[in-house]
Amino acid sequence: MPLSYSYSNFDEGDKELSNFAKALALPVRIAIIRIIMENNNAVNREALWEIPFNIETINKHVAELKNLGILKVQGYKGHITYSIDQSLFEHMAFRFAELFKNTRIFNVN
Repeated sequence: MPLSYSYSNFDEGDKELSNFAKALALPVRIAIIRIIMENNNAVNREALWEIPFNIETINKHVAELKNLGILKVQGYKGHITYSIDQSLFEHMAFRFAELFKNTRIFNVN
């Protein structure tokens, strides 16, 4: 009989890492993050509209990344700037590195 696992059986840190990975698992979201990073962690909405997706799709994914705490928003109507929560990204990068530190891929000389 196969083993059955419930989401509640997993450690909170693993769930957090999994949720972060799922949040970034779409190409449009990676494109949003990349544009922000390439622009010194600060872009306006119009800069994101250069991504080759329709504006509604981009706005939907920006809103979701904001709701997940990955993007921060500053400013007011018409003058909004998006940035990445750098401390969250640093924390998650460390967590991913820890997860994979014992694999050969990170032991390249």
